Amino acid sequence: MDDLQAVISKVELVVSITPEDHLDRATRLNTLANMLSHRYDRTGNIGDLQAPISKAELAVSITPENHPTRAEWILSLGIKLLDRYRRTGNMNDLQAAISKVELVVSAAPEHHPGRRTGNMDDLQAAISKAELAISTSPKNHPNRVAWLENLGIVLLDRYTRTGIMDDLQVAISKAELAVSATPENHPDQARRLNTLAITLSDRYKRTENMDDLQAAVSKAELALSATPEDHSARARRLNTLANILSNRYNRTGNMDDLQAAISKAELAVSATPEDHFDRARALSTLASMLFNRYRSTENIDDLQAAISKEELAVSALPEDHPDQVPTLNNLGNMLADRYNRTGNMDDLQAAISKVELAVSATPEDHPDRAVLLNNFEIRLSERYSRTGNMDDLHAAISKAELAAAISKAELAFSATPEDDPDQARLLNGLANALSDRYNRTGNMDDLQTAILKAELAVSATPEGHPTRALWLYNLGFKLSNRYKRTGDMDDLQAAISKAELAVSATPENHTDQAGRINILSNMLLDRCNRTDNMNDLQAAISKAELALSATSEDHPDQAKVLNTLASLLLSRYRRTRNMNDLDAAILKAELVVSIAPKDHPDQAGWLFNLGNKLSNRYERTRNIDDLERALSSYIDSFDLPSAIPIVRVRGARNAFYILAAMKKWDQASSLAQAAIKLLPFVCDRYLSREDQQYAMLQISGLALDACSLSLKMGNVHQGLQQLEFGRGIILGYLVDGRTGLSKLQHDHPPLANEYEAFRYKAYTDVEEKDPLIRAQLVRERRDAASGLQDCLYRIRLERGYEGFLLEPIVDELQQTASEGPIVIVNATDIGCDAIIVSTSKIQAIALPEMNFSQAPSFFQQKLGRYRSIDHEQWRNYKRDLEDDTGGVGSDEMSWLWFSCVKPILEELKDIQESDSHELPRVWWIGTGIASSFPFHAAGQYNKELEGYQDSENTLSQIIPSYTPTIKALSYARSCASKAAKINKSETSILVVAMPTTPGHKSLLGVGREKLAIEQMTRAFCKIEALEPPTVEDVLKNMSKFDIVHFACHGSVDPEDPSNSHLLLQKSEPSGLVVDKLTVSEISKRNILGQTWIAYLSACSTAGVEAKSLADECLHLNSAFQVAGFAHVIGSLWPADDNVCVRLAESFYSSLTKVGTKHSNRAVAEALRNAVLDIRLESQDFRLWAPFIHSGE
Repeated sequence: MDDLQAVISKVELVVSITPEDHLDRATRLNTLANMLSHRYDRTGNIGDLQAPISKAELAVSITPENHPTRAEWILSLGIKLLDRYRRTGNMNDLQAAISKVELVVSAAPEHHPGRRTGNMDDLQAAISKAELAISTSPKNHPNRVAWLENLGIVLLDRYTRTGIMDDLQVAISKAELAVSATPENHPDQARRLNTLAITLSDRYKRTENMDDLQAAVSKAELALSATPEDHSARARRLNTLANILSNRYNRTGNMDDLQAAISKAELAVSATPEDHFDRARALSTLASMLFNRYRSTENIDDLQAAISKEELAVSALPEDHPDQVPTLNNLGNMLADRYNRTGNMDDLQAAISKVELAVSATPEDHPDRAVLLNNFEIRLSERYSRTGNMDDLHAAISKAELAAAISKAELAFSATPEDDPDQARLLNGLANALSDRYNRTGNMDDLQTAILKAELAVSATPEGHPTRALWLYNLGFKLSNRYKRTGDMDDLQAAISKAELAVSATPENHTDQAGRINILSNMLLDRCNRTDNMNDLQAAISKAELALSATSEDHPDQAKVLNTLASLLLSRYRRTRNMNDLDAAILKAELVVSIAPKDHPDQAGWLFNLGNKLSNRYERTRNIDDLERALSSYIDSFDLPSAIPIVRVRGARNAFYILAAMKKWDQASSLAQAAIKLLPFVCDRYLSREDQQYAMLQISGLALDACSLSLKMGNVHQGLQQLEFGRGIILGYLVDGRTGLSKLQHDHPPLANEYEAFRYKAYTDVEEKDPLIRAQLVRERRDAASGLQDCLYRIRLERGYEGFLLEPIVDELQQTASEGPIVIVNATDIGCDAIIVSTSKIQAIALPEMNFSQAPSFFQQKLGRYRSIDHEQWRNYKRDLEDDTGGVGSDEMSWLWFSCVKPILEELKDIQESDSHELPRVWWIGTGIASSFPFHAAGQYNKELEGYQDSENTLSQIIPSYTPTIKALSYARSCASKAAKINKSETSILVVAMPTTPGHKSLLGVGREKLAIEQMTRAFCKIEALEPPTVEDVLKNMSKFDIVHFACHGSVDPEDPSNSHLLLQKSEPSGLVVDKLTVSEISKRNILGQTWIAYLSACSTAGVEAKSLADECLHLNSAFQVAGFAHVIGSLWPADDNVCVRLAESFYSSLTKVGTKHSNRAVAEALRNAVLDIRLESQDFRLWAPFIHSGE
């Protein structure tokens, strides 16, 4: 450096004493500019970069346009501008550099061999003209090769910045021409070979053409061999060769290439002075090579050395240097790998910090930004997976982090050219982030989109590419998740196929081999569980053992592999009852828990699995120690706040079952109450209906068990709140979405308008089929949900709105009983009780006689459509009586009367006011198996009289109604206040009649039913009929009528209650077809106004066959209630066609006689009277008992 400083000083002196009009002044200025550039190359001092540019600009400005040296000065200025671009990333410098190189040609005389013309507004035309000018130059022109070389260099730099492939192709062409025009012994040969190697390597990275990579290696080796050992550029050329050899290793997996790359990189570092500007780049290259070797051998020393070298590289670079970005990114990746190896959160936090700095320092139009964003997404997802805390604040932060990760991945994808091989990596990153969110929220749209992106990643990757195995593995894993959700065997078979391909494409010594074999083992177990093929189970165990043997003891995946093997051994034990398998499974499960970090999110699942295995052994041996250890494992599983909520709920549930069996009611109740609080995180209100139902399937009955435990502790209020909070969640979300805003609109109009705008978008289901449009609409819906939460927060800050749309407090629940008591019958394995809610008090009574093990077979097997039933008999869409109900009779109704209803009504007598002469109204809510109990039909049957004993039956003592939840009743009451009153001239009835239905049995009574309605109501009602009706016609007209009466077939979907429907019809080109008016479609409607009664003269409109969704009360009755009807008349099971006619006639006749003073009471009373009329005509329980009133 001292020699260089001395030379600079002397040249500065020469320039200063040179007159301004001296002929050599430009030459001396250019010489000084070059010396200052050499100093910048050595020191990296930004000040040394500005000075040579100003000197070179001055040299150009004082040189006449026709001077023969002007081209050289312009070229020199262009190179210096290029150096500044490389330091600052300023595109103006890059464009100016290209301009200067192009001017080199145009500065020559017209017939000079270097002459060229070009349009500066059109770069492609300029390059084309430059090629033409150069091609007309004599091959021996002294400047021709330099022009070719430098034009190629600046085009390569622009390609690096913009990703424009044409620039790269032209740059390679120029570099090849420059090399071919350079004699073998020329001092510039090595530099030009090195430049060509770099450009070919860049094209390989873009196209992955192995010919380019092999040629790049060859040129880099020639360049290095032509460079003397003491040459100042040798270190750079060693570095170039190291990088290209590393690329070949990444493609072929040949360790010789990697070892050679490391050797070259080490030589490059040792050949670079510590104070040299290139040392940082050499250190970073060596770090990358060591990192690659770590990933191949898992030698932690290589990882530690790589991080150390990369940290030195970062510290050696000025903060504003463009190399800081890739160096920070590489360091972030290395720290993340160390985190994955050691579980040290400091490494993960540091990794996120580094990549965040890299992203923030990268211009938005830079092609590398996509890769950086992808890495940022991966790091954020890793932190989310590790720290997800389900406390309110931490959960919100975790969701924001995951949302940010997906947003960044989507942005990365949109920023990537279609022909870029990085596209597959970015698609895979987006797929993984979406899959992570699906695992947390259960949103099926995320999983479907994740699979789509993963499939695109696979299809975008050539078959021989080393990353294809990883993309196949990830795709298989996501297909396996979809199988677990849908049960579609095609998905499972495809998942196994992808996993097998991934395993076969993975080298034996690859670090990911064990993980991929492990996932394949899990998939084979899933197939065994589905098909009961023991060959799959044995193969799965064999592969899991192989995976374990290939996993080092300190490998982060060891716990996952051990967990899989433990699960497989448990599965084999359950089939063979071999205790050796169970004991081995427990040993492995215990090892899993002991080696995994305590705060690892998968630890909850592993603890839960250990608990299950210990429980299995307790059942076999009755060793109390196993039971206590199982209990401890379940509790520990629940106590992990970072775990997925559903896993925590399962742990809590198994734990409180054990505690309940031990009669430890206090502990069990506390645990159940804590689990209940997680329900909103398991079933988010903004999930699709399908996703919500799937979530509720997994936690079915939790609220019921929690209530039973609270009642054991004497805490009636808590038990009531648990039932309201944990039952009818989906229904409750629908009600929340249409709660009237009149008061808020009056008090705070802007907030009300904002809430309504967000609410509409957040609660609107996405029905678009196109995956890209659907993904956009789902994002918009998610954004609206976030905006709605913020709006709700601000509404609740207003005085008087602190509880806006929050769960009602006990006092509010009690106020709903103003028209009559509400009875909730809660039946669980822990206990059977009734909670009675009245305006005077809330109390619970035990129902010890309600013992289901001794109940009549109807309640054990038939009632409710979900206990050991042949579902096919309910799929025939018949409205007439089914033979299957033949088992229902007096014994069943007598049991229900004495074990349940009579004790409750006796308790109610003490609550009712003694001076009341009217029959009291009572609303019934059944939970679990009791959700479809016909409480209204219970009574003591006198076989001699062939009828009910005097007043010993429900209908003789009360006017019964049903409601899914207290919230639903409160909503029905608000709808009722807007409804029209009967006996007014404007009262209107819409009759929807379907006497014939395509493909189904004709309903001969429908015509008579319609005629009976007209006869009973024509004096004071306006009647219209839709016959035959379409779904569109019905939905369009319902809101215009006070009463809508359906006479048609009804169907209960045994798997998806939201698809239960009334059968209408529509015209298709092929003829008339069934048009389904589904629960889902009806409940989307918000038809508040004059709608008053929905009369559903159809089969099973209040029935739910899906056992695990019984407490969601998703049926046609509740759908019409949510849509805005204050009253709904429906049926619990199939109804007889002739009875439907008689019931309608009696109902409307009674409704007109009751009067209008208590019009809402009149509806329930009219149905009671109509049912009693049918009962008098026939004591056959099956004929009159299905019909119920729901609502106000």
